[in-house]
Amino acid sequence: MRVLDDYIQKFAADPASAKRRLATILRKDQASWDATAGKDPVEAFTGLVERYNWLGQPKNKKKYGIAQNLARNLPGALMQDFLIHVCVGRLEPYPHLEIFTEVMIPYGSYPVWSKGEVVTRSPRQRIDVAVGSRFKADVRVAPPDEWPRKALSKIDPGDVVYPLIALNSKIRVSQSEFFDWVGREELLTKGNPSCLSLQVALRSEMDLSIVELAQLSEQFCLLGRGGEEAVVGDVDALSSLIAIIDRHLEERMT
Repeated sequence: MRVLDDYIQKFAADPASAKRRLATILRKDQASWDATAGKDPVEAFTGLVERYNWLGQPKNKKKYGIAQNLARNLPGALMQDFLIHVCVGRLEPYPHLEIFTEVMIPYGSYPVWSKGEVVTRSPRQRIDVAVGSRFKADVRVAPPDEWPRKALSKIDPGDVVYPLIALNSKIRVSQSEFFDWVGREELLTKGNPSCLSLQVALRSEMDLSIVELAQLSEQFCLLGRGGEEAVVGDVDALSSLIAIIDRHLEERMT
């Protein structure tokens, strides 16, 4: 998926004035939760929800040409960027950790039999937001810049990211999407037993009792309620998400 910066650059270069105006609007939103500039994403959370509702209004979809895939992917990129900065704000005590977005993360290394021989398989997946460290030839790659740092969307060939936290972000999560994440969560955490895998959604279209029955209440974070154009954000849920991240970092890093 395109990250928010990609959309902003694309819209800013568009010959249509409406798209250039949309780039300005999104750039201002992004600046409101930019933890690398000292902003607090929690204080900007209401603005994120308001922008999501604004993007869903038919008059704005028409005015700014937000249709089809863009209508789904642009709000997702907005939320993904917000969650990146939530994580940036948690990492000041841990300068060796980095944040990654849309980077291939290994599920771990699994020995399997193939034609009478044992071979190692290391399947990977692009993760929306991941916190961890890069390694090259089993040696940790030291971050070149001091905290706070922006998320990396590209890594050097040969680098491997070992995740400590993985966030799968969804604007709207359905029951089928939840079960899809459950399967990937199990494989990811089996191969990376120190990794906290979280599903973070702004709104849901599913039977939430499934989350409790799957014993994943601590890993499923729902930040709002309501449908398109009418989501109400839950600041307490966002605070709980931050507490879960902080607790995991403290347990694993100190």
